[in-house]
Amino acid sequence: MNALVDPDEAATRLPKGLRPHDTGQGTVVGCCLLDIAAIRPAPLPAMVGTSLRAAAHRISVEWDDDSGATTVGVYVPLRLTDSRIAVALGGRVFPGVHRRASVNLTHNGERVAWLVEAGDDLDAYSVRVEASPCRGSTLAVCEPIGGTCLSAEVGLSPRHDGALEAVRMTPSHRHAQPVHVHHLDSAFVAGFTSAAPAPSYVMRNVDVTWTRESVRLLPRTQAIA
Repeated sequence: MNALVDPDEAATRLPKGLRPHDTGQGTVVGCCLLDIAAIRPAPLPAMVGTSLRAAAHRISVEWDDDSGATTVGVYVPLRLTDSRIAVALGGRVFPGVHRRASVNLTHNGERVAWLVEAGDDLDAYSVRVEASPCRGSTLAVCEPIGGTCLSAEVGLSPRHDGALEAVRMTPSHRHAQPVHVHHLDSAFVAGFTSAAPAPSYVMRNVDVTWTRESVRLLPRTQAIA
């Protein structure tokens, strides 16, 4: 689920070395809601995998690397999940620290409803959303908001010690369908005073591989004449 915010406001939520990515309409913030089946280490067969549901709050960002090239990705301040395994191993055995939450998904063929309830100390990241796919619609990757969401492969998030770690997400396809959001209750999004509704999307039947990524952030220098 997406919203657009003023890049200057988004910048106040980012760690050093990251800056907001501006789509021309604003910076995309929101929450990725994930329903995952058979997650497992890559060499193992699907039959040994486990399922989990998760919510990843994110801000669209960019940074410069050693070569001076600019990468567009996402900053994920927090991930919530109903999986005890992901909580125990995330940020240790595999990248991505997860915090425990109740995550419920219901759907009736037309509407999908998510309810993510975190503990009192994480209530600012609870989410309630109802949405339905827009019939006959598909996403063009040249569309600035959807293109930003689908093209960003690298996510940066705090480790257990507070330092940033990176993970690359490689999907088997990038086909997405716009959704009509009937209801969205997100304290994370509402916490941005400039937040305005933005197009949101659903991806189905996609295989995803997550791998550790080595990222060194360089501060952008400015010449003063």
